[in-house]
Amino acid sequence: MIFDKPTNTELLDAVSYFLKEKIQSEVPPHLAFKLRIVENVLNIVKREIIDGEILSEEIYEDLRKLLDSDSASINDLAELISNGHIDLENDDLKRLLVKLSINKMKIDNPNYSTLKKLVE
Repeated sequence: MIFDKPTNTELLDAVSYFLKEKIQSEVPPHLAFKLRIVENVLNIVKREIIDGEILSEEIYEDLRKLLDSDSASINDLAELISNGHIDLENDDLKRLLVKLSINKMKIDNPNYSTLKKLVE
């Protein structure tokens, strides 16, 4: 990559650290809560940068197999489900939807207790 230090994730870490360690204790509680929301958003973006491509590709690989198409998309799957062209009892569909949910939780909130139970 042509970009040198700091990396995009290092920049996100720096902003997150600054908000949490330098700003949060200096603002009223209602603003401290809003800073936590901002920090959570920054962490989601960071996880998506680090792991998003790999987790997405896992889903698209399974989706292509399920729909037998090299250009399959989540929207295609949703339309097939909506139109009743794919059976909700299909085991491959069930596995795909569980994996999709797990991969989304890994980005959105990896500390979510249900995710921990599913991954175990």
